[in-house]
Amino acid sequence: MTYASLTHALYTFVIAVLSLGSLACLLRAILGPSTADRLVAVNMTGTQVICLICILAARSGEYSFADVAVIYALLSFLAVAVLTKILTERNRKK
Repeated sequence: MTYASLTHALYTFVIAVLSLGSLACLLRAILGPSTADRLVAVNMTGTQVICLICILAARSGEYSFADVAVIYALLSFLAVAVLTKILTERNRKK
């Protein structure tokens, strides 16, 4: 086997593992017993999607996807920050 085929196989394996992890996190975000569990699951899903985008960029050789990953990371951070603010305000009122 060549180095290129081993690298391609490794990328494929990592993409499969991250996809399964993202699905598990989405399931936790939907079924989570508490709000904190759901928030952490949403954050983990965002991080795994960013990793998937970066690996797909390396696998395809289109490194402009890395720019998409950076923008997605900023949006994911803002979404989690806003959700945290909303949830803390809601818990203070209780």
